[in-house]
Order: sequence, then structure tokens, then C-alpha cells
Amino acid sequence: MLACLPLFCEAQLPLNQQQYVDSLNGVLQHADSDSIRARANFFLLYFWVPRDSLKARQYLEEGRRLSKKYPYLYALSYAHEGYLYYVTDFSKSEAAYKIADSLLSKYNTKETYIARSNIWSNCAVIQQRNDNDRGYIDIVVNKAIPLALKANDTALVASQYVGIGVAFLNMKQYEKAEMYLGDALRILKASNTQTSRIISAYNRAAENYIYLEKFTEARAALDTIKQLLAPYPSSELYAGYYLAEGMYLHHFKKYAQAVSCFDKGIALANGPNKTFLIQELNFLKIKSLLAEHKYVQARAILQTLAADEDVMGIENSKLEVYDGLAESYAGLGDYNQAYEYQKKYSTLSDSLHESSLLKDVNAMELKYQRAEKEREILALQAKNEQAEYAAKNSRLIILLFALVSISLLIILIFIFLYYKSNKRLLKQKEQNHQQELKELEQQQQLKFGQAVLMGEEQERRRLARDLHDGLGGMLAGIKINLSSQNSYTLSQAQGNDMEKIIGQLDNSVTELRRIAHNMMPINLIRFGLQTALKDLCESLTTQKAPIEFQAYNIEEHVIPEQTQINIYRIVQELLSNAIRHANATNIILQCSQNENIFYITLEDNGRGFDTFKQDDMNGIGLSNIKNRVGFLRGKMEIESIVNEGTTINIELHVGA
Repeated sequence: MLACLPLFCEAQLPLNQQQYVDSLNGVLQHADSDSIRARANFFLLYFWVPRDSLKARQYLEEGRRLSKKYPYLYALSYAHEGYLYYVTDFSKSEAAYKIADSLLSKYNTKETYIARSNIWSNCAVIQQRNDNDRGYIDIVVNKAIPLALKANDTALVASQYVGIGVAFLNMKQYEKAEMYLGDALRILKASNTQTSRIISAYNRAAENYIYLEKFTEARAALDTIKQLLAPYPSSELYAGYYLAEGMYLHHFKKYAQAVSCFDKGIALANGPNKTFLIQELNFLKIKSLLAEHKYVQARAILQTLAADEDVMGIENSKLEVYDGLAESYAGLGDYNQAYEYQKKYSTLSDSLHESSLLKDVNAMELKYQRAEKEREILALQAKNEQAEYAAKNSRLIILLFALVSISLLIILIFIFLYYKSNKRLLKQKEQNHQQELKELEQQQQLKFGQAVLMGEEQERRRLARDLHDGLGGMLAGIKINLSSQNSYTLSQAQGNDMEKIIGQLDNSVTELRRIAHNMMPINLIRFGLQTALKDLCESLTTQKAPIEFQAYNIEEHVIPEQTQINIYRIVQELLSNAIRHANATNIILQCSQNENIFYITLEDNGRGFDTFKQDDMNGIGLSNIKNRVGFLRGKMEIESIVNEGTTINIELHVGA
């Protein structure tokens, strides 16, 4: 029985896991925002689930405590709880996932659709673990994939295709599996997704190629996996690679090498799927040992599996154990034991066949009974129609007179209803038209706002360049000319005046450079966003208002330059508001990134303002920030208490 890896992980662990975990621990130590710390706790849960379930539960409980004032994060905590129980208790896992889906169903955001799609994917895998592959496919096709499409997340859709491909692989429908796995690989390679997802898809594709006896394609897939994994020698994904490599070697009768591969895979197996992956590797290892006539070793592994309740709880796994023991004992010459296990194998196989046949017979019987009932109903309807027709004939004359007398009234009522219906329809059309005009106006306003922002940045860049290269160069030239004057030809008074003039020129050049830097930060273009933000904080820091800047996981290479400029302007406006209007004496700025989402949190202890007053909320500074946030398809939350301070949380989409 092949098993799917669970898909739900809001920040899927990268191949370099230790570096990622160290970064999250740094967030917990330095972040002051409860929402950021809650997310960090939830991310760490995924690292610890396969290593220390008690520690994983502690991270879950701490994350849930921190997220209580954030309804969305609190709803997600149940999805993380489902992952915690994913291997140990299917019923608790499924119950937690369904609570999470119910709570998240009221949100209509991309992040929510992704989370719900992954939730249903894991619920589907639970069905698969219970030997219900068709139930798995039904949930993925009708629940998980539609939500992934709503989120417009092509990498997630591709991962769902991998799951369907594995389900068909389990059912030995290899051609269908090849179709879904091929589509998944095409999508993943075309999208900017994590390498781990591509490797997982290649692993399953390689297995399927081997079953289809397409060994050239299998070899190419295995070579690609090995190349992708080369920088990560201790990655748990090597377990899947060695599984497929061992199958490949087994086919070419290189049994000893195949066994070695399976052993390497067992040693490297990790993660929430560890138990099932090791079982799968053991069954494949047994086949190679039997083919190599190493019956004693094969029997020892089979006896261990036979004592495992989880293994023997799955009918197909039990069949493999009985079949393998029968062959092992036969190879060792113990034909009595071989016969006993062969008999158990045949009995169980026949039982499964009879169960399937009985289900088909029951289905046919129910279908037949339904058809009989439908025929009886039709016969009764025909009899009733005949009686009704006879009664109608007896009342025909009376009804004829009655119809003549009320026909005019019916016509009038019809005209009235028709008029009323048309009036309501025209009103609805007018409302729809007004709504379309309103939406069109909003789109035009958004485009206008975007154009204004782009024009403003271009004009800032031009003015900054002209000031720095033009006027700045001229002032610098004047300073050089004045400095080159022979001090011996000037009187002491003239020399003092000359020094004052040169000092004033220095101050002018410095002020000019400051203005040019504010209009277009050169450090952002030269050294990147993080350095530019750090320099901005340092330039605005005073003894009365120190600014603490914290940055986590900022990946500048994936953020377009124009987007970096917009982020810089947002932070610049936030800091300006905190210093000029809030009179803050302590300011904390946090900037972090999770894939294509950029988070900004600014906290100050200034005078605050009333968020229910429109005049306070619609100031020029906040209006500019809202325009830029809207331009980046983001959202902003403001929490402010008069005389206690302000906290602003911003989430931005920064993908190319």
C-alpha cells in the first residue's frame, strides 16, 4: 500500500531544515508581535512532529494561546492540531481538520483557500490509509482541487495531481497515474515552487515508470532526483529516491544492490510518513531477498511485520505477509508451514474477492428493487390519471360555464402580474447596471492610483538624479575652486570669510544629498531593500526617539525592484507618522517574508488616535500608505489607543 505525504503545511519545510528552524527560533526570541510569534510556533510544530511529539504539542499550545485575539490564526490552529495527530490518531486528526475547515469557511482569501485545500487533502489521505482509494480520489477531486483553483495556486494544484496519481498507482491503473503525474511535473517545473515538491513528484513518477516498464524514462527521473538532492546529503527525501532506485535495480536482477538501496532508504526515512514508508521499503526489500534466495533474512523481516498490528490491520499488507512467508518456508524446505501460510493467503484473498462480489450483487439487487418500485409507481400514476380524467369529463360542463365567467378576471390578473414582474425586472437590471458602474469606477480609480504612484516614483527618480548629478556636481565644483584659492593672497578676515563660505557649501551639499536620498534611496538600488530600510531607521533615529529595526528571512532576489521601492515608501511614511505626529519615544519596526508574502509591523508608544474617527483614519499619510498597500494587493490592520500607542500590521503580496 503506497502512502501519500500530507500536504498541509503553511510554510512547507525547505530542504535545509536546520537553518530554517534556527531562523524561526530567532523570530521567537526577538519578535514582539503576537501574530508573528504565533505563526513561528506553528511552523516549528511541523519540524518537531516526527522528532518529538510532546515538544510539537507545546509549540501548538503556545501558538494557539498567542493567536486567541486573531480569529483567523486561531482557526488555523485546528489545522495544525490535525497535523499533530496525523499519524498517531486518524479520528482526532480528521475531527480537528473539519473544525478548522468550518471556522475558515467564512474567509475568502487566497491564503484561506490554500489552507482549506491542504486540509481536505490530508482528510483524503486518511481515507487512503483506511484502504479507500476511491474515497481519497473523490475528496481530492471534489474538495481539494476546486479550492486550490480558487486560490490560483498552480503549485498546489500540481501537488493534488501527484496525490491522485499515487491513488491510481495504488489501484494499479498505471496509465492514469502517468497522466496525472506528468501533468503535475509540467506544472511544477513551470512554476517557482519549492524543490522538495518537485522531488516528491519525480519519485512517484519514477516508481510508476518502472511498473509501466518504461525504464528509460525511469532512469531519467532518478538521475534528475539525484541531481536535485546532491546539495542536501541528509535529506529525508532520499528515502523515496532509494525506494525507486531499488525497484529499478530489482527489475534488472541486481538484487544485492537493490537490498542495499532499500536499507539506505529505511535509514533515512523521516517525517510524518516515516512508519508507512519504512513498511513499503521492507516489503520491497523482502521481494529482492526472496529473489536472491535469502529466505532466512526474508522470513525474519516478515515475522516482524506479522507481529505489527498496524501492518496486519490492512488487508493488502496482510496478503503480502502471508504470501512472503509461504515462499520463505517453501525455500527453506518447511513445506508444512509453507502450506499453512499459502492456505491463509488463499482464504483471505477469496474472502476479499467474495466481499467485493457481494457488494456488487447487493448493488445490483438494490438497483433491481428500485426499478420495480418505479414501475409500481408509474402503474399507480396511470390508474389515478384515468380516474381523474373520468371525473373531469363529468365536471366539464360546469367548469365550462365557470371558466367563461372568470376568464376576464384571470386575464386582468395576468396583465397585473406581468406588469409587476417587468417592473421588478427593470429595477433589478438598473441595480445591476449601477453596480457594474460602481465596480468600473473602482477599477478606474485603482488604475489611476497605480499610475499616479508609478509617475510619482519616476519623477522622484528623475529629480533625485538631477539634484545629485547636476546641482550637486556644480556645488562640489564651486567648493573645489574656492578651496584652491591661495590662502597667502587673502587677508586673515578674507580667509575667515572664505572658510565660512566653504562650510556653508559643505552643509548645502550634505542637505542636497539628504533630499536626493529621500526622493530615491540609492542604497536600495545598490545594496537591496534590507540595507536601505536599516539605513532609513538609522537616519531617522534620535536620542528622544530611538528606532529598533528587526528583519527576518527577507529574500530580495524574488521581489521586483518597483515592489521594493513601494515597500520602502510605506515604511518611510509609517516612520514619518510615528515621529512627526505620534511624538513616540520608542519605535519598533519588524519586516519579515514568507515566500511571496511580506509582513510589516510597526509599534510605537506615541499618543495614538481614535480609529473610529474618519478624520484621523483618512489623513494624507495613511491615505498614501493605503494606496500603496492596495497596489500590492495587501491588507492593513491598525490598533491604536489614545495616549498608549499604535500598532500597524501590513501583509503584502510581493511575487513577481
